Amino acid sequence: MKRILFIIISLFSVAGLQAQVTECMRIYTDKDNYLAGEELWIKVCVTDSAYHEITASKVAYVEISDTRQVHAQGKIALQNGVGWGHVRFPQTMHSGTYQLTAYTRYMRNQSADSFPKKYIAVLNADQATEEDNIEVLKDSVVMASAVPASDKPIASTSGLSTDKSVYGNRNKVTMKLPQLPGDIKELSVSVVRKDCVMPAFPASEYSQKGNPASGKHFIAECEGHIVTGRLVEAGADSIDARLSCVGKDIRICDGQLQPDGTYAFYTSGITDMQDIVLTALPGGGHQGRLELVSPFAEVLPGELPKLRVAYDEEALIERSIGAQLHHILPVDSTHNRSIQEQLHDFHPWISYNLDEYVRFNTVRETFIEFVLGLRVSKVEDKTIIRMLQEDIKRFSGLKALVLIDGVPIENHETVLDYNARLLHHIHQYNGRYMFGNKLYEGIVSLITHRGSLPGLRLDENSQLFAYEFPQNKPAFVIPVYDSEVQKKSRIPDFRHTLYWNPEITSATDTISFYTSDMKGEYMVTLQGITPTGEAIKIQSEFLVQ
Repeated sequence: MKRILFIIISLFSVAGLQAQVTECMRIYTDKDNYLAGEELWIKVCVTDSAYHEITASKVAYVEISDTRQVHAQGKIALQNGVGWGHVRFPQTMHSGTYQLTAYTRYMRNQSADSFPKKYIAVLNADQATEEDNIEVLKDSVVMASAVPASDKPIASTSGLSTDKSVYGNRNKVTMKLPQLPGDIKELSVSVVRKDCVMPAFPASEYSQKGNPASGKHFIAECEGHIVTGRLVEAGADSIDARLSCVGKDIRICDGQLQPDGTYAFYTSGITDMQDIVLTALPGGGHQGRLELVSPFAEVLPGELPKLRVAYDEEALIERSIGAQLHHILPVDSTHNRSIQEQLHDFHPWISYNLDEYVRFNTVRETFIEFVLGLRVSKVEDKTIIRMLQEDIKRFSGLKALVLIDGVPIENHETVLDYNARLLHHIHQYNGRYMFGNKLYEGIVSLITHRGSLPGLRLDENSQLFAYEFPQNKPAFVIPVYDSEVQKKSRIPDFRHTLYWNPEITSATDTISFYTSDMKGEYMVTLQGITPTGEAIKIQSEFLVQ
């Protein structure tokens, strides 16, 4: 009931917000040129037109496109209007200039011309294609074209300084940051090798393709990401639509029917890649199926400037090898998310750890032998599982909501015949729960050891998808070489971006990181804005040899 009231209040708040506020966004990337197969790290900051913080939208969307198609996309969770994440470039991207576009769902009520955009360069070191739009400059000294006065960064009176000017491989770099006024915002630091030299891109003149401003009204994502489903192959006009996350952290969302016939699932607190099940329960025993609708605007530029670049071929090959090794090298496991085993915001009134009991072959046998407070009954030729109502000491006439790894299973015969040897826990929750127009007495949650629906075949009304929810401030992981053993490790380190930190503040005095196995000249860039929206960009260099 509290959640329903919160949603209603949020919708009224959004209605009032949309009459007053226009969202603006700025984007910061770790560098301006990439190889196909590399990752782009991006920070987004949402404010109003006066550069005041806006906290309404909780998700930002990022697209990388050329004039023909969108090549990469990503979702970023926002907290207090700020968030960051990474987007991987496909290995098949052609060499040329691309457009990076970012926006929130609420910003789609405006023209796509108002979305923040940035030109980035992508080089494919493995193959040349007919789509390549690149001019290789023979002279490594390239004069940057003029930048409009409004876009010129403000120089700082004090610069970045490193403890040394020359370093070896896998050496520690300690950098002192300049003294900046306390009102400077959105500071980020990146350290990138200089192996490509490009003239500055011309000022953006966009002629957009696609349908970002189609007249449809978009509400702000005040709670979290809104997943949209469309009903196909249905034998009924109305359905109960559900979204369930597969796993031990149980999350179930009801679908809300929209004026355009789609169903919106208002998720909250769900991040990163998840397996989800979309279920359509039409009346009258008909079959139904929900398909996912893309939340992206898919904005394509009308034209893009030709990429003019000078590069070191040997350095580019080394960088390409590093991008390919990134997929197969060991991953730091310290940032893995913990998995909860209880219904979100609730606690079971009784739980069973099946590893402590004698194992039986089926769930039916397990219920009969030692699970208390459950009864299997026949109602209108259908088998249902009912729970004991503790207050009146009677079994309810309503069916219980039965879950396997967080996914509701309407056919209780399927549950009773399930292999109990795959289960780890059984949790029982008392009380009444309503999903759509269905009322349940209690919840029985079956959790497997793997948490991934092993051995279960979904019915014809349910579809399993791998879905990427917004990234919640992923860590930029860097290795540490503070011992001789680590320095002599045979695991190669071909990091092109040595360091990226989107959480720099004016109080940050120093930063430290380690060089990689790649020699060359490295550029350090500190970026941010003043309260009046003027850009700050401070740079310095050091050498690794």
